[in-house]
Amino acid sequence: MDLTSNTLRRLGASALVLVLVSACGGDAPADDPDASPDAAPAVEASSSPMDTMMHVTIALGMMNESGVAGEAMAMHADDAVVVILELEGLPGEAQYAAHIHAGTCAEGGPVVVPLNPVAGLADGTGTSTTTLEAAEVGTDTPYFIMIHGEGGTPLACGDMEGHGRR
Repeated sequence: MDLTSNTLRRLGASALVLVLVSACGGDAPADDPDASPDAAPAVEASSSPMDTMMHVTIALGMMNESGVAGEAMAMHADDAVVVILELEGLPGEAQYAAHIHAGTCAEGGPVVVPLNPVAGLADGTGTSTTTLEAAEVGTDTPYFIMIHGEGGTPLACGDMEGHGRR
């Protein structure tokens, strides 16, 4: 991945931390008269969302000689999974459908969860971030992530090995 992709990855990870921290609550204690309602919540080291997170990276390989490849990062917390897709080699500026399917890339399978579309840029790169409830994708079935082009043609695919939560 190039510098732009690394920057996008850091931004996505930062956004995840902000989402998880805000989900942990942020109201000031009622007995603190100096607390501003807009103040950022304090996070104690023992309650850090990073303590219970698991990060899985899934390689997305080219399909149908598309030239498209990349990776999916799944960041698991107790009640949510954030899926970040980063791709290179996209044919142009467009929205590319992305899904989690039951099965494997080699065998195919039905769509289980739609992901937010990948926003393709003129330089051939594209990203997507989707937050799912942890229960939307179980751990007892094989799954794969597929990116689709025009007419639903598969462009890239990756099996979700090791996607289960701790």
